[in-house]
Amino acid sequence: MKILLFAGLAGFIGTLARYGAVRGIDRLLPGFPWGTLLVNVTGAFAAGFLFIWCRTKLPSYEAYFPILFLGFLGAYTTFSTFALESSRLLLDGQYLKFTLNVLLQNGGGLCAAAFGLLLARRILL
Repeated sequence: MKILLFAGLAGFIGTLARYGAVRGIDRLLPGFPWGTLLVNVTGAFAAGFLFIWCRTKLPSYEAYFPILFLGFLGAYTTFSTFALESSRLLLDGQYLKFTLNVLLQNGGGLCAAAFGLLLARRILL
């Protein structure tokens, strides 16, 4: 029960971080979902890096990893918003922006997660 409560609190913090980042970036750069891209790519990098870091430095706390990964990062990143924004671009006939968003979100996220894993391995292992 304690893990569930802490994961919920971490999710609350992750949601606030996502909201602030998305709102700030989208105000600076309107017309494309840059804010969602930012949180998804940085969240993917953090997940990759922290996965190795936590397993290397905190293996005895593995039971608490859901607080960080499911709680904070699960709330910070957002597949549903990505799907909604992509669908809206497609339905609005903004095919170039739709394609760019899908490629950047997926390709950028995969590359960021891989880079996080590789960087953490290089630094910690």
